[in-house]
Amino acid sequence: MMEVIPGNASHIGQRQQQQDAFAFSDFADAEFVAHGGYLAVVADGIGGLQNGAQAANIAVAELVNRYLAKSNVHSVDHALDQALDMANQAVLDAGHWYDSFREMGTTLVAAVIYQDHLYWRAVGDSHLYLCRDGRLSQLNADHNFARQLQEQVNEGLISQDQADNHPHRQALEYYLGLPYLPEVERNLNPLALRADDRVLLCSDGIDGVLSADEIVACLAEMPMRAAQCLCDTALQKQQAGQDNLTAVVLGYQVRDARAGQKSSGKAKNPWFIFSYLGFLLGSVYRAYWFSGFGHP
Repeated sequence: MMEVIPGNASHIGQRQQQQDAFAFSDFADAEFVAHGGYLAVVADGIGGLQNGAQAANIAVAELVNRYLAKSNVHSVDHALDQALDMANQAVLDAGHWYDSFREMGTTLVAAVIYQDHLYWRAVGDSHLYLCRDGRLSQLNADHNFARQLQEQVNEGLISQDQADNHPHRQALEYYLGLPYLPEVERNLNPLALRADDRVLLCSDGIDGVLSADEIVACLAEMPMRAAQCLCDTALQKQQAGQDNLTAVVLGYQVRDARAGQKSSGKAKNPWFIFSYLGFLLGSVYRAYWFSGFGHP
C-alpha cells in the first residue's frame, strides 16, 4: 500500500524579508484525502514589486482554503482551477487596497497527489520537479521573458548569445495578481506515480543555485531530510544576495507496516495546522485592510 510523506524547509537567505510561503492540506484527514488527495503549495512573492510577502501568503492561504472546500462531486482538476482563480483574485483585490494595483504579485506552484496520480498548476517561475530513478525532470515551464527571447532566436531575429545575456530575460510575464491569467502551466493528463518517486516544489532560491545532480542527491533522502538538505546545500555556497529558499518535498512510497497504524482522519497534521493558521491570519489581515481601518 502506498503513502505520501511530506517534507519542508525554508530560509530567509540573505534577504531582509522572507517572501516565500508554503502550506499543505491535512494529510491525516482521511475523509478529504478520499476525494481531494494531498495538496502542497509554494509561492514566491515578487521582490521587485510592492508587498511581495503579503502577496505570497494571501495566495497560499486562499488556494488552500478554496481547495479544501472541494466537494466530492467535483474533480481534482476543477477544484484546482477554481482555487487558483480565487487565489489570483485575492491577490488582485489586496493590490487595490494597498494602492499597488498591478504592482503586487507572486508566483505559485501547487501539486496534488490523488489516487496514485499527480496533478499540478503553476504560474510564474517557481518550479515543480519529479525525481524518478535518480533522474530529475522539470514539469513546468517558466512564465518569463526568456521564452520570447528563445522564440526570437528560433526565428533568426537574435543570436543565442544575445538571448542568454539579455538583462531582462528573467523578468516575469505572468504571475498571480494580474486582472486575468493569460496562461497557466498544468498537466493535461494526470501523471501516474511510481514507488519511491519524489515530487519537489521550490522557489528559485533553491534551483537557481543548485545543479540537477545536487538536487537529486538531496532527494535520495526521506522527504524532511531531503528538504533540509536542499536548503543547507544552497546556503553552503554562500552566494552573495542569496534569495529566500523554500523546498517542499512529497515522497511517494510503500507504507512501512512497522510504523504502526495510521492516525484517524480526525487527527490534525501539523502542516495543516500551519496552513490553516496562515489562512486565518491572512483572512483577518485582509479584512483589516479591506475594511479601511488598515488602509494608509
